[in-house]
Amino acid sequence: MKLFNKSLFSSILFLILLSNFSFANEIKELNGYWFECEFSGKTEPPEDNCKMLDDDGFLFKNNYAVHIKNINSKEKNCKKQRVGQCFLANETSIKIKKGRKDKIIFKNSNLILSFLGCDQHYKLMQKKSYVQAIPNSKKCFWAGKKNFFLKQFSGTIIED
Repeated sequence: MKLFNKSLFSSILFLILLSNFSFANEIKELNGYWFECEFSGKTEPPEDNCKMLDDDGFLFKNNYAVHIKNINSKEKNCKKQRVGQCFLANETSIKIKKGRKDKIIFKNSNLILSFLGCDQHYKLMQKKSYVQAIPNSKKCFWAGKKNFFLKQFSGTIIED
């Protein structure tokens, strides 16, 4: 009887820990300024753990994703040696320009982007240094297989 109780207790403890672990990575929403990781592929995570950011990003605010661009980078160590098209994630401040504004919804760890009459779902997964947004297999005609590897920028933002 003792063995059964110990086994039952171990099983219950395991299930409790597993359920807590699975909810730990739930992302309710993204807020603020987020940029793509510079050294990631279409579906491959960043090679540098997202220490370098692409100059293109998003401002997530009030159920909208506003496209933003860092316009004052002088960084030389970007993909394909394109000067200024990336910047270090630990920069203290950047200057941005805002672009298109798209309607979004966050639901069940998904970012749902509404564009051209189609709602594209991206599963949000918290990783150690970034968030990975994976497109649902049922894709909108405008969506590709590209995963977005995003990191929140915590420095000062100057709007152009």
